[in-house]
Amino acid sequence: MDFTKRQTRIINMLKQTSPLTSEKIAGNLELSVSTIRPDLRFLTSVEILNARPKVGYEFKGNQLLNFDYDHIYQTPISEILLPTTEIKASDTLQVAVGKLFLKDVGSLYVVNEKGDLVGLISRKDLLRASLNNSNVHSMMASIIMTRMPNIITATPDMSVIEAGKLLLLHKVDSLPVVEKQSSRHAIGKITKNRIFQHFIEIGMKTINN
Repeated sequence: MDFTKRQTRIINMLKQTSPLTSEKIAGNLELSVSTIRPDLRFLTSVEILNARPKVGYEFKGNQLLNFDYDHIYQTPISEILLPTTEIKASDTLQVAVGKLFLKDVGSLYVVNEKGDLVGLISRKDLLRASLNNSNVHSMMASIIMTRMPNIITATPDMSVIEAGKLLLLHKVDSLPVVEKQSSRHAIGKITKNRIFQHFIEIGMKTINN
């Protein structure tokens, strides 16, 4: 985005010192407030500046200096877990499809009688298996599931950045979160969308503050 020379001077001024009132900005430029008012209005509308009532204008980029990056990336995923959606290994594909769409999730966790994770079925797995398949009423979900130990899991003490790296590395949308590394009991899940939501929530809090 291109700015006029006067707008650039205003931006640079507020980069160095924020906030400043319109009177102070105009005085530094040796201009009247009415002259620079269109510039301030424009720079605010494109979110270069932030206008604070009774305080003045501030360079919006300064908010990034107050961003708590450590809190964003090092938050344990235990604080942002989502609940799992589970089925039994003996459930049919019809039951699995119904539960997946009813809960509107991307994957189902298959558990045994003890509640331990034994497999995972993705939305793609179900769609692929159900397509032109007349046995959805009788075929067991366990036939198409990815079985342990071929499932990548996370632990609740992992940071957001660690879990994000696993999601990207293995090209999956979600990870089951187990109690500890050697456990097969899933206590929740972490997804790409949940991590994105975490970033947005913190960003909005920072901007509003």
